[in-house]
Amino acid sequence: MVSPYVRPFRRDGALWFDNPASDLREALPEVERDTLAALWDPAAAAAALDAALARHGADAIARAIADLAARGYLVGDRAEADHALIAALERRRPAVPFVDQIELTNRCPMRCGFCPRGVPGGVTRPTGFMEPALFELILDQLHPDQAAYRPLELHHLGESLLHPELPALVAAAAARGLPTELSVNPSLLTPALGAALLDAGLSRLVVSLDGVDDATLIAIRGPAARYDRAERNLDALLDHVAGMARPPRAVIQMIDLARNRHQRDAFLARWGGLGLATVTAFVKDLDGADPDTGAASARPLVHLCGYPWRSVVILWDGRVVPCCRDADAALVLGDLRTQSLATIWDGPEAQRLRDQHRRDDVPAGHLCDGCAWRRTRFADAMPSRHPDRAVEWPLAW
Repeated sequence: MVSPYVRPFRRDGALWFDNPASDLREALPEVERDTLAALWDPAAAAAALDAALARHGADAIARAIADLAARGYLVGDRAEADHALIAALERRRPAVPFVDQIELTNRCPMRCGFCPRGVPGGVTRPTGFMEPALFELILDQLHPDQAAYRPLELHHLGESLLHPELPALVAAAAARGLPTELSVNPSLLTPALGAALLDAGLSRLVVSLDGVDDATLIAIRGPAARYDRAERNLDALLDHVAGMARPPRAVIQMIDLARNRHQRDAFLARWGGLGLATVTAFVKDLDGADPDTGAASARPLVHLCGYPWRSVVILWDGRVVPCCRDADAALVLGDLRTQSLATIWDGPEAQRLRDQHRRDDVPAGHLCDGCAWRRTRFADAMPSRHPDRAVEWPLAW
């Protein structure tokens, strides 16, 4: 059988396969692609394999099966796949976790219905701003390969543009060679602040612009959002980008919602042809239910959780949580005001979380209970990921 943890995806139109159990992400020869597609659905495998045999011949298919099994794409049963995945996660677990996000603040003037911050009662923890001294302390403890891992996201459940020391914090990370990313609302990104962030060394900027007029943007983001102001701010930012010798990557994104779907073409027409090599306009699929219709995304984000073995998120007050889906500090692993990052990573809460995931024994009400990215749920959804239905790698921008 095909390992239920293999994920097909497209990159620039070509079919690739991600195999986390063997840490492989590769485009396969045609005969191996056809073999995996034939075996993907056990109920239809016999007929599909006959077609593959007719196309490639028995010897080629036999070699493909042997090679795919040797590289962990094919397994004897689900238990073997589980064992291989857990073993790979344990093998790759770093001594100090990577950091996915540093929450500079959890304050936000927006009222987005698809965000826990914008839903009454969605976030009950105290609000505040991260102290610069704590931020520097975090930078001093990061994994030595953090820069190669991914840009350090300086956001979580708040609008980081509100932090009074934001450009200085970006500059502090850049001085250590750490790439940084911000996801912001352009209504608040004044020309002066935008220029300061770019000059401080920001590596990637994601700008959320979910409408092309005030009425739509206010309906989605709340009364603090204004399209005319956002457009002026973005034009100033892009002028600054155009004059930079080494400009950052920038994404102007619209989240696909029922309320703004009629403006998709207008959004892409306005922002999709700017002529700047590092700037992309992107319509992002919603990860979750539409707040107005309750409908799930037509193309939900597909992800296999490995967070307990890989990375953490740090809240504004120094508390450490397992992942970006912990909006309200439901599972605190430790506190950087009194503990080191390495100590928290090997502490009892982190160890307990890994053990629960090893055994797939997550109690009701737990942070991970019901998460679609959980190992067993990801495996059970394998039929929906058939190679013939593979889509572009999510967030490839």
